[in-house]
Amino acid sequence: MQPARSKEEAAKLDDADREAMEKKIDESLETLTQIQVTLMNYESADEHVLQQRLERLVRGFADMHILKDQLNVNVPEEVLAYIKDGRNPNDFTSQFMERLASENQFTNGKISALTNFKQEYEAMIRDSFPDEANERIARAKAVYENCTVLDISGNLLFRTGRKRLDWYLSRDLATVVDDSTIQLKFANRGTGRSNEPFYLQDMRNACVVCGKTDGLTMHHVVPHQYRQYMSTDIKSRSSFDLLPVCLQCHDQYERHATLFKKHLEKCFQAPLEGRGWVERRDIGQAGRAAGALLGQHADKIPEERRIELRRTVQAVAEARASLFSDSTRQCIEAWQREQLDLSSNAHRGVLRELCSIEARVPGPDYCTHGEIVVGAVNQAQSGCAMCDECRALVGGGVPALVLAWRRHFVHNARPAHLPQYWVAEYPCAQQ
Repeated sequence: MQPARSKEEAAKLDDADREAMEKKIDESLETLTQIQVTLMNYESADEHVLQQRLERLVRGFADMHILKDQLNVNVPEEVLAYIKDGRNPNDFTSQFMERLASENQFTNGKISALTNFKQEYEAMIRDSFPDEANERIARAKAVYENCTVLDISGNLLFRTGRKRLDWYLSRDLATVVDDSTIQLKFANRGTGRSNEPFYLQDMRNACVVCGKTDGLTMHHVVPHQYRQYMSTDIKSRSSFDLLPVCLQCHDQYERHATLFKKHLEKCFQAPLEGRGWVERRDIGQAGRAAGALLGQHADKIPEERRIELRRTVQAVAEARASLFSDSTRQCIEAWQREQLDLSSNAHRGVLRELCSIEARVPGPDYCTHGEIVVGAVNQAQSGCAMCDECRALVGGGVPALVLAWRRHFVHNARPAHLPQYWVAEYPCAQQ
């Protein structure tokens, strides 16, 4: 048995195979040129030379046929189409880069606008509500606030956050015991979480995977895209499957979670982007035209092509005026009344808004990936494409889906700092 190759060794072998193929192609092209020269000046004495060159060409093709199975090179179909049409494949790269630059410029503009809006909004909040803003910043550092709610007899009822404490106090339903504890003034129904130790403990503000205490996010062990379609008795337990994870560990685990979602996508025939999209091709075509007119190299577009792009944008904008904002719609109506075109810079706002309109939208029968998966599990629908594990998951219902995600998190993230009493097999619905 041969030892496994490292990535570096594999990359070197791939480069060597590619160079060998390129060398064989060059040699074959040279041989073809020699054959062409021989045929142009062919005499009977050249028959032996021609035979040798043909044999050399055949051997070259045979060597390339062997080498092709050792190559790991992906060529876009568009490039092959360019070559088939007799066009230079470099033209494809050039046009692709120009289109990418145009789209990137528009995207960067949106990011810049949102960033500026965020900064201005935060500044206005700080100026108008300085105390509340500072308190909000201080709270953002802690995932768990570990506030305590006692029943009318003084027994521990459950743990919660500051917001819920304020809710009880603002309605005069509780009295303050200390800064993080209140006692209810009324006799509550039931026992709350008093018989569930997990919900009564102080939770540590640290990553459950590595133990870090900064840069924490709340991780949904059972992704929201599935849980939102589960029954209320299961959704009421969502806090059990919310765990603090640092950004780095979160990013590392999400790569595994994405692979599991793709596995569910295949077994349940549930596209991750959902099923039932409607393509608005005219919007897509006009959006690309508007992007080209707004692009960094718009001034290099031939005038004839620029006029064609403007006509495309104007026709779609007038036909789809209801999709635009009020101010933009007024501008479009002015075109129709005064028979204007898009040559004026005053209409660049229309182009920008057209670029932001989605060409692909959910149709009347649209279903999300999570809705399809949870629906199939609820109705015990198994398909021929399912693996044995997913068949078992369908047989176990929604609790089996919850358990599968919990075990997936434990197996792939390998959390070393889970809260006490947290186990994958914990009931997913309140008893």
